[in-house]
Amino acid sequence: MRRLAAVGVGCLVSFLGCGSAAIAADLAVKAPVAVRQFTWTGCFVGVHAGGDFSNDKIRSSGDFSSTGFIGGGQIGCDYQFASAWVVGVEARAAWSSLTSKTPGLGSFGGVVIPTQFTVSNDFLASATARLGYGFAGNWLAYGRGGVAWTREKIDNVVTPPLLGVPVDPKATVTRTGWTAGVGLEWAFAPHWSTNFAYDYYDFGANDFFLTNAAPLVTFRGNLKDTIHTVTAGVNYRF
Repeated sequence: MRRLAAVGVGCLVSFLGCGSAAIAADLAVKAPVAVRQFTWTGCFVGVHAGGDFSNDKIRSSGDFSSTGFIGGGQIGCDYQFASAWVVGVEARAAWSSLTSKTPGLGSFGGVVIPTQFTVSNDFLASATARLGYGFAGNWLAYGRGGVAWTREKIDNVVTPPLLGVPVDPKATVTRTGWTAGVGLEWAFAPHWSTNFAYDYYDFGANDFFLTNAAPLVTFRGNLKDTIHTVTAGVNYRF
């Protein structure tokens, strides 16, 4: 009887030993899961919205300005190198509600009369290059600069003394200028990021020529047009 018990205990010990070895071997082959590091390398598409502020000047008046809303979209690509540095390109296009008005003076037949000058910037676009530095894993601080475009709708309401009724000579022109700005971007998910940016746009001082078809009234002048924007946006990165 004792002999049978000894044999049983030996078999049990042998079984448990084999089982423990099998469990240990199973645990040994399970490698730790690698954490994927975020990279800014890739392309993106997104939308942005915010506020804009114009600072304008015409020869017959002092500085005048207005504030408005801006909203549009962007597309671009980034490349991360040297661990944390990022270079990229971005194109933006947006609608704007900017409309600035100022009283002015116009000369008709040697008579100087008051006018109401208005300039609207209803479209703003840019193509920029940027350089940034990534930090805290998924944050990016950057500066950018490049070429910019805006569509100016200009008119100058006047009441010529011989006509006695208001006329509104006008023109629509597209201006080319330059832009520079800074921004901060945060990647809050593997394919999503949000950004906050300030941009300055300068379209220089340009001559303009306004006409009113019937009756024929013309007006010439020079307009200096600059715009500031503050926007927030969301990008899908792929």
